Amino acid sequence: MLVNSGYRCPAHNRAVGGAANSYHLMGMAADIHVPGLAVVGLSRLAEQVGFNGIGTYPKQSFLHVDVRGNRARWQESS
Repeated sequence: MLVNSGYRCPAHNRAVGGAANSYHLMGMAADIHVPGLAVVGLSRLAEQVGFNGIGTYPKQSFLHVDVRGNRARWQESS
């Protein structure tokens, strides 16, 4: 598993276009990639192990996971 992004300081979060309320700013999120595993398959695994926030980004080949208190799912827009 490769971690593309974990904790972000506010300046880096702005530089990469992160959301102002990103869970990365609190160290509660990671963007991950597993070579040889499709993002959709990785998403299913993330759900099985209990991540609440799961965002799929197949065009960019990564999955966002976070430990927010509520269930949230989203997918990369076209």
